[in-house]
Amino acid sequence: GERERERERDRSKETRRREMPNPLTDAPEDTSTAGMAAQEQGYFKVTASHAIAVHETPSLASAAVCFKQPGQVVRGEVQGEFCKLTSGEGFALVCHPTEGPALAPLSPALFKVAHKTVLVRAHATTSAKVLKIKKEGDDLLVDGHLEGWLKVHGLPSSSPRDQQDGSQDPSAAALGWVLITHQAYGKLCQHVEGEVPTFADERALEGSMDTPRSVYTGKQADPLTERLKLELAQMRTEVGEREQKALSSTMADNYDVVRRGLMSNAGQAASGSFCVGGDPL
Repeated sequence: GERERERERDRSKETRRREMPNPLTDAPEDTSTAGMAAQEQGYFKVTASHAIAVHETPSLASAAVCFKQPGQVVRGEVQGEFCKLTSGEGFALVCHPTEGPALAPLSPALFKVAHKTVLVRAHATTSAKVLKIKKEGDDLLVDGHLEGWLKVHGLPSSSPRDQQDGSQDPSAAALGWVLITHQAYGKLCQHVEGEVPTFADERALEGSMDTPRSVYTGKQADPLTERLKLELAQMRTEVGEREQKALSSTMADNYDVVRRGLMSNAGQAASGSFCVGGDPL
């Protein structure tokens, strides 16, 4: 009986020792606000059926500085109930309390390298420096597209010089770009799955889902045609924003006119009536 109790105590000690965290090897869970925010940075697509407002501050009571149309893609960081846009325009509500979700996270699309080697460059041009070389069959996570180039998601910087001189944070992701098709070598990357937004410019802060089919098929397209399609999509977005602003301004003006009319009518009624015992005649 005594030996059995000693064995039980030894087993309990061993179990507790295994469950105790090792401060040298077990990293504590990051529960800070910065850690949560870093996990929620990325691209978001406007899923609402109507334009959504971007406010000056994270409050519905603050002024709307601009509007984002359905299908538009923005880069931002979730802060509570709002998404802070990386462009600096303001804050957009992620989910409206009565109308439902307004923004949805957009996961990177998956591509495969279809050529023996593909160069990941620092900018969307063949003259930019090479950050990394990918081989045939390698996976590529892609954030979006710009005029025949794919923006590679989360590519770490491979330049020791950039990290040593302090010009770039070693933990920051480089904006790598890969050419989809080459005039001489043909298709370089093959789409596997996922949505691919088209960015407005190389900053990749916002875009739309009006992406040419050539991005998904890998067939070479006319650059002029793609540029015209992109400009047309931007014009549609700008027109939609102006219409939304005009509608909001018109509604405010109409409300002001009605308010003044009611006050005027109330004043006339008060001045042209006679009261007996508190009741107007």
